[in-house]
Amino acid sequence: MKSHALSLVAAATASLLMSAGAFALGSLENPQQGGIESGIAAITGWHCTSKNIEVRVDGASIGTAGAGTPRQDTAGVCGRADTGFSLLYNYALLKGGTHKVDVYADGVAFGSATIQAGYLGGEFLTGLSSAHRVTDFPARGTGTRVQWSQSKQGFVIAGTEPLTSGTLVGTYDVRNLWLIESSGLYVSTLTSGASVSGTWTYGSNGQFNATLSITMGGLTQTESFSGSYTDGGHYVLSDGEFDLVVERGETLTLFTLSPFDGTVAALVWSMARLPGVSAADEGPAATLATPATVGGAVRAMVAKAAGLTR
Repeated sequence: MKSHALSLVAAATASLLMSAGAFALGSLENPQQGGIESGIAAITGWHCTSKNIEVRVDGASIGTAGAGTPRQDTAGVCGRADTGFSLLYNYALLKGGTHKVDVYADGVAFGSATIQAGYLGGEFLTGLSSAHRVTDFPARGTGTRVQWSQSKQGFVIAGTEPLTSGTLVGTYDVRNLWLIESSGLYVSTLTSGASVSGTWTYGSNGQFNATLSITMGGLTQTESFSGSYTDGGHYVLSDGEFDLVVERGETLTLFTLSPFDGTVAALVWSMARLPGVSAADEGPAATLATPATVGGAVRAMVAKAAGLTR
């Protein structure tokens, strides 16, 4: 009887040691505790002894990770380097919210992380294209370009550039427009009943050309105009009109003040660079005769679309 009890104690002790050893001999590195995850990413980490690494999300198994990846940084702990493991997972399957990721070595848990899952409304989005620039990252005065990757279902880093440089040359899709003038007129394409569309091209030869369509209350005005420009970094000089650069890069946002019929109009318009579209050194399109400035031309289009008499 005494021998049997000792055997049970020994077995329990061995089990505890094995469990503690499993915790000590491995680590879940991605995702991190309290982190935010989205898109398709790898669940990764290392374990000294096991090649049978199971991953569970909210208690349900999502599969066995590939194991045996070289990890020289674990050689001092494990006495070997073939300790890495990884498993690709689409976090969109979680449809947002708080979730728990656990990893098991031969059935024994050794790592866990509670995360927040980002969600864009679908398990796998297709046919989308977008790019943007994050200002003052990774350092002040530097912009980081990010663009959408369908295969990763997330944004990836495309490169960096100084905030005051980065060529304007290219073709842009006009997305939004805001106009307010001293007479009280206010227009925003973020409100119902108003929209803007068209393209804007800055050529490497110092010429720009654009075609814009403005719709208000069911009435649409479309104009094409062009001219010469100078890129001053924080401003663009377009045929004598100064446009302040609010944001530049994959998204271009400009601000200008323009006189019009005894009033002053403040105009902001935002554009997104079209990927893969180059700006050829073509001759300018038919230039709008009057008014001479871009701001004045856009203000005149708004006036017509709004049915204003002046």
